[in-house]
Amino acid sequence: MNPRKALRLAAPLVLLGLLAACAGGPKVEGSWQSIGESNEGNIRNYIDKNSVKRNGNIVTFRDKKTVMKPAQERYVNTPRYKTAIGTWEIDCAKKTYRLSALTLLDESGKELLKQTYTPVNVRPMPVAESGSIVEKQYQTVCSGK
Repeated sequence: MNPRKALRLAAPLVLLGLLAACAGGPKVEGSWQSIGESNEGNIRNYIDKNSVKRNGNIVTFRDKKTVMKPAQERYVNTPRYKTAIGTWEIDCAKKTYRLSALTLLDESGKELLKQTYTPVNVRPMPVAESGSIVEKQYQTVCSGK
C-alpha cells in the first residue's frame, strides 16, 4: 500500500483515539478503585489502591475526584477543575481525617493548583457516618479491603 494513502487512512483513526482518551478527563497514574459518586452523580470518586500506606493507626492514601460536567458544579475557594487529586490521612482509631496535599487539573490535564497542608493548616475532622464519600474512604482504607 502507498505510504501516503496509509497515512491518510490512519490519521482519522488516530484522532478518534486521542479524542476518546481525553473524554474522561486527564489521565493520572494509579490503581484507581471506584468508591461511588457524589453531587447527584456529577463527581466520580476513586482511591488509588497502590497509594495506601499504614503507619500504626494512621493511613495515608490518594483519592481522585473527577467532575463529569464542570459547568454544573459549584466551586468554592478553588478554580474550576476537572480532576482533583488529594492526599489524605485517616486515623482509623480516632475516626478522623485530614487533607495533606491537593492538586487540581483542568480538562486538558494542565495543573491549576498544587498545595500541601500541615496539621496546623488543616486540622483533622471527624468521619461522618452517613454514607458519605469520606466514610467510604474510611471503610476502604481502615478495613484493608
